[in-house]
Amino acid sequence: MTVSTLDVDRYISTLRLNSKSFSEISNEALAIMFEESIQNIKNIAYFWATIGADNKGIKDTIAEGEEWLGGPFASTIALQYYIEYLTSYNSTISEEDIDQNKIHVFPNKRIEKLLFPFIKADVHFHKNMSNTDILNARGFGNRLGFKKGITLILGAGNVSSIPLLDTIFDMVVNRHCVLLKLNPVNEYLKPVFEQVFENFINNGFMIVTTGNVDISSYMTKHTGITNMHLTGSDITYENIVYGSTLKEKDKGKKTLPKVNKKPFTTELGNVTPFIIHPGTWSSSEIKYQARKIVTAKLNNNGFNCIAAQVVVLPKDWKHTDKLVSAIKNQLSNEKDRLAYYPKSSETLNSLKESEYITQENDLTCSTPHLTKDLELNDYFEQNEVWSSTLFFKYIEYSDESDFVAKSINYVNNHVWGNLGAAVLIKRHNNKTNKVHTDKYIEKLNYGTVAINEWPALGFIIPTMPWGGFPGNKDSDIQSGQGYVHNAYFFESPLKGVLYSKFKLPFVDPVWFTSNKKGKKVFKRLTYYQIDNSKLNLVKLIFSALI
Repeated sequence: MTVSTLDVDRYISTLRLNSKSFSEISNEALAIMFEESIQNIKNIAYFWATIGADNKGIKDTIAEGEEWLGGPFASTIALQYYIEYLTSYNSTISEEDIDQNKIHVFPNKRIEKLLFPFIKADVHFHKNMSNTDILNARGFGNRLGFKKGITLILGAGNVSSIPLLDTIFDMVVNRHCVLLKLNPVNEYLKPVFEQVFENFINNGFMIVTTGNVDISSYMTKHTGITNMHLTGSDITYENIVYGSTLKEKDKGKKTLPKVNKKPFTTELGNVTPFIIHPGTWSSSEIKYQARKIVTAKLNNNGFNCIAAQVVVLPKDWKHTDKLVSAIKNQLSNEKDRLAYYPKSSETLNSLKESEYITQENDLTCSTPHLTKDLELNDYFEQNEVWSSTLFFKYIEYSDESDFVAKSINYVNNHVWGNLGAAVLIKRHNNKTNKVHTDKYIEKLNYGTVAINEWPALGFIIPTMPWGGFPGNKDSDIQSGQGYVHNAYFFESPLKGVLYSKFKLPFVDPVWFTSNKKGKKVFKRLTYYQIDNSKLNLVKLIFSALI
């Protein structure tokens, strides 16, 4: 169905009529509605995951597990944490939980320790905040009071849980009615979200819609819209706020006239760096880290705002050439996938023509896996490649401390965005390396810093804040402003920090593209997460072991 401006007027009129009622709904009542949404997910999870896999060309492959993990599972666990917050608002954390301006946020339950072994996460706060400040600046509308309004959510087209996660966050922190506008890339998810949010839609608290660029523009300018949230590109953001794409000379200016002054939160992507800290690695560790980096590149075929893009390597380190070779070898061995995002095939074919680009997989593959050594002031240091292409940057250094300082300076000041960064450092917590690890954590100006893991796991963990590093300017938006997910609803987090074991013994994590069990495990994990039944737990364990 083609959506017209008249349709939009009717949608917003409906939401406006019900906005006062929704702003007054209690936490307990909202929690009950979220419980109903979880049961709706149970009914539609199979359709949700398989229609996504089908549209991305990975149906009936091991990669289908990504659609279970990034769709119904991520949505379910987030809803459950939000329900816990809504029903125990004053008792979830205390000052005793905060240690040196950080708080442990994952894992919190035995099953999480079992399902995500060796993963832990903290939220860090600015050093000038006291424990009392941290707790007092928590809750948003639950602390400050709710005002009726309508939030336009412009949902991303790549990961299927994003529109849902952005929606439920706004419902908790603002208690606004929501107009959810789906990206044309994933309009096929409209019946999914209409079923998941059936109770909200029937009460006039939410409407799910589609539409072209002109319709989206009409929505953003509509006087009935009070707030907006976008998960997408900085170019889209600039066109909404300033009416055009900003020129480089205008970046950072405070006096630029805005055509849209509505309150606007955003999550806008990242040229994601993987910093390789020098050390003594075994041959198996080199291959393992190569599989980790390639997973971070090829998951969702590279169409992730947190996809690995730049591997920052110590020049003349004894393992540099071996690691690069292992990465290229893994890229050559990975299964061919569909470059499903609009214009991505044309971009890849254009990149292939460059004399500096190498195709690592077979030339007959429909989607090339490409690599390139970065040149000085390379275009792809400042722009997302948004495809299956990986870049290498070599940093000269005198010792490990020098490499830490230079690599941090490089990614903070020469690489675009500040959503997430990874550091791979062996024995990160021993006496010698802890100094380096602490320096990375303290000095990397990113919303998520991942030690020995892909920062995307911070997206899946609902208690982690997900967004750019605080302080991005309107006219130089980088990875955006504000946070989503953030199930403890801290108003002033500095960054999330994720830790993992350098190498798991015997097996790759199930989210690695090299692990063939992902489809079965994440399907059964989703149903276990919904029902918490012993039968589903047995099925889950069986699928992970056999």
